[in-house]
Amino acid sequence: MLLLGLDLETGGAFNASPETNFITEIGLVLWDAEFSQPVDFLSQLLKPDHPVAPESVEYTGISDELLSRHGRPADIRTLQPITKLMKKADYIVAHNGREFDRPLIEALFARFGLKMPETPWLDTQYDVDYPRNCASRNLIYLAGFHGMVNPFPHRAVMDVLTMLTVLARYDIQHVVANSQRKWLIVQANVSYDEREKAKEKGFRWQSDGGKTYEKCWVKRVREEQLPVLQSDCDFNLTVLERL
Repeated sequence: MLLLGLDLETGGAFNASPETNFITEIGLVLWDAEFSQPVDFLSQLLKPDHPVAPESVEYTGISDELLSRHGRPADIRTLQPITKLMKKADYIVAHNGREFDRPLIEALFARFGLKMPETPWLDTQYDVDYPRNCASRNLIYLAGFHGMVNPFPHRAVMDVLTMLTVLARYDIQHVVANSQRKWLIVQANVSYDEREKAKEKGFRWQSDGGKTYEKCWVKRVREEQLPVLQSDCDFNLTVLERL
């Protein structure tokens, strides 16, 4: 099985919407799952039409000066090798890709009147069943949990290699099956004084996966996981949305 790991770095302000955010770096790694080895790479810095936000520079190290010297304009020629790799792969893999990377890369294709290849996607933030004692799905945490250190965090190709090395520890067929299951957004019915209970069970304030849910603690779970989660919580849950 060939997997195409994909990661984007962006230059907008934190929590910028896909409409106002913009790509500064694209990293792709074609990965042979049978050998657990990379077989092709693509890394591109893109010159944006807007200045990079200071918080993005601090986060990624990708500055206007770096992009001015080493970036290239985003155009159809940029997308041709990306399209070629996407068509080679059985699955595209990203970390929080459904909410972050996929909308941005689709918008880039649409900007030039192109349709992205219909290769199915896997999401290592949600489709991998990490151990119960794995307290976070942040990629830096996951690297450490699995005994690795990423020397260049928040640089696209290095994040892809980290993600795929973590993914190689798990049954890829099980991950594929998980990607096809239904998801729920669940609210923790806790008071302000009980908020730590929700945090301990992995709930997040107002957002889990991109969309905002006003003034509540929410968590994204697969449908079959709901009974286990409810039995594990000493507070009631409400299903807000089925995805």
